[in-house]
Amino acid sequence: MEQFRDGIQSFENGNLQAARAHFESAVAAGLTSSSLFYNLGVTCYQLGDYPAAETAFRTLLDGQNGALVRYNLGLVALGKGDQEAARDWFEQSAAAGTPEKIRALSLAQLKELGGNVVPPGRQPERRGYLAASEGYDSNIAGLPEATTSREGGVFFDALAAGTFEQPAGARSRFALEVAAYARKYPSDGSYDTRVLQGRLGWSESLNDGERGAVVSVVQSWFDGQSLERRYGVEGYYRWNGCVLVGSPDQCGVALAAATVDGGSGFEAYDGQWYRARLHALKYYGSWRFYGEYALEINDRRDQRTTDEYISVSPNHHTVEVAARYRWQTDLVTGALGSIRHSRYQEPHVLVASAGESGRRKDNRLEVGVLAERSLNSRWLVRGEWLIRDNRSSLAQYGYERQTVMLTLEGAF
Repeated sequence: MEQFRDGIQSFENGNLQAARAHFESAVAAGLTSSSLFYNLGVTCYQLGDYPAAETAFRTLLDGQNGALVRYNLGLVALGKGDQEAARDWFEQSAAAGTPEKIRALSLAQLKELGGNVVPPGRQPERRGYLAASEGYDSNIAGLPEATTSREGGVFFDALAAGTFEQPAGARSRFALEVAAYARKYPSDGSYDTRVLQGRLGWSESLNDGERGAVVSVVQSWFDGQSLERRYGVEGYYRWNGCVLVGSPDQCGVALAAATVDGGSGFEAYDGQWYRARLHALKYYGSWRFYGEYALEINDRRDQRTTDEYISVSPNHHTVEVAARYRWQTDLVTGALGSIRHSRYQEPHVLVASAGESGRRKDNRLEVGVLAERSLNSRWLVRGEWLIRDNRSSLAQYGYERQTVMLTLEGAF
């Protein structure tokens, strides 16, 4: 901290070389505050050492001041003579919902780079996302919460999403989102799944956070057949900073409900679905910590036959924690863990040959690790390993499952 304070004093006195030396000494001594890396980035930028400035600013990309960091990375790109990269960074820092001052500065830079720029608060935003994955699943699962296949196989995933955001005032906006997802198992197509989702939302930036509401339609398919269609609504509120243990940088609450129509042959899934979520987010130097609690309630038709009754109406309680650490400007590693307790509303009644009968209660543990490397400002590669262990009061629903996956991901 003494080196950091000396660096600030040198910077204010106009001695940039000395300021840089003090800031770098503070980094070498183990100080990892966002203020340190930001001041180091500004100092290196003013000295004309653009690669060093970029390295310092990229360390802060996952922090709470992401818009300011992206604006500065745009300035660094301009200093390097890379107008295309500068435009990319300024477009990100000019996105709706960012602080008005930063947005105005970013739009001014975009105007200087050429092209028509709509005044702040009136510019529609278009964003896209693409991801392609290949992986191995040690225990392929079929229908939600059903028994697993006890067989492993390679899979391929594809995800595409797009958002059109239209400002509706100085602080509010409407957003239309569309996403499509597919997973294919080459060894057994009967487990292939597809999902298509559409969402229309409204949100408003507030002095202390953000609030919003969403309506959605989600259609899913299993083995080429319509599994279910959900018509849902959700409302949320997020606070920038909250009075909790550890003083999180963000926390929020969300409530959602949906009516579900099961497809032909899947009428057991007809019914209602409800969810309440609480989350908290904390940045600490190069660390990013996330925690969430979710309560999910299902009230479905369930599966009834002359001799059997199978409940597909679980109540889930889930606690999830995750941590990410930025080792370098382009390298992030992370770990996650979650515990979920499930209790089904009615006891299962099965013929003896089909499995055990009784009320189903599950306890599921998940742990995983990931590593992420950025290829440029838009593309990254991620590797993930997830282990899942489900213990059930009914033996046929207990399983262990491991998934390994490599993903190429791009944001536009």
